[in-house]
Amino acid sequence: MTKRLAPLTVLAIVCVLAAPVVAQESPAQWMARIFDPAKLGIAPFPPAALNRKLSVDLIILERGGTKQIAVYVMPLDQVKPAADHFAKQFGVAPQIMSPDSPFETYIFDFTTDAKAAPKLAGLRTLVSKSQWVDNKSQITMEYTPPAAPPAAEPAK
Repeated sequence: MTKRLAPLTVLAIVCVLAAPVVAQESPAQWMARIFDPAKLGIAPFPPAALNRKLSVDLIILERGGTKQIAVYVMPLDQVKPAADHFAKQFGVAPQIMSPDSPFETYIFDFTTDAKAAPKLAGLRTLVSKSQWVDNKSQITMEYTPPAAPPAAEPAK
């Protein structure tokens, strides 16, 4: 006598076998993806301190890829001075979300448009009240390096 698998069991097996395989990154790879603003000639805001834990947590949520992320934590009253610091360096005014509120957020986004120096292409910087640390504000910097140009095809 042969046993037959229940239809749901067969479906479960097919789903497991068809699921895309995602390469697992190691903690060393996560740490290597913490963004260093000095690579682009950007001076960090002096009162802010890099928070490696929050940076790695956001990198893990990206689940692979090349995006580099850094989260800096600073005193709560430093949101506007930090935004001014970056506006001076980037040479552009930020987009301001929720102005004149406790959740005022300054966004410098160079991911879609060349508003500043070409070296900033792929950079997005947010300055706001911290989402994760009570009574602190934060700077979140995300940088996606430009894709390497495709290799030239050999001449025929």
